[in-house]
Amino acid sequence: MYQTLQHVAIFRNLPKSALHDLAAAVHRRDYKRDEFLYYEHDPGLGMYIVQRGRIRLMVENETGSVHELRQIGEHEFFGKLSLLGDFRRLESAQAITETRVLGFFRPDLKTIIKRHPGSGAAIIEAVARNLAAMETELTRVLIEKDGKLEALRMVDNAAARIELMPTETTVP
Repeated sequence: MYQTLQHVAIFRNLPKSALHDLAAAVHRRDYKRDEFLYYEHDPGLGMYIVQRGRIRLMVENETGSVHELRQIGEHEFFGKLSLLGDFRRLESAQAITETRVLGFFRPDLKTIIKRHPGSGAAIIEAVARNLAAMETELTRVLIEKDGKLEALRMVDNAAARIELMPTETTVP
């Protein structure tokens, strides 16, 4: 599992000790072709890393049609928000092929933080860096789409709405 984790972009810069602690905490799960890992609106418990195979992320629109968002391949990850809070899944995840994933769940992260605080901090920092990069890219895309003023207003309004939310949050 260590070998898989060292190839995952979000964990690439983790110290070796943190990567070993993470490898000891992940759970191997096998899924058959077309089997679902979780469904849209399920409670999110943690993130997944594809060790082998492919996963399809899908959403249902307002009319009930299901659309593929993207496919996740080997050494890619998804569901990281669930490590940090009580968020509902925004999409469904389905195995396209025979697939093995490594699950890393919120209780596992809490255990690492308690037993190996340095490793826990490094993992949280890695997730935070990834989220910051995602917000930066999303802001750039919004600027291209709606102009700088409107884009920054949307980002600022989202930040203000977050401040009003309880600590443990569910995403609609």
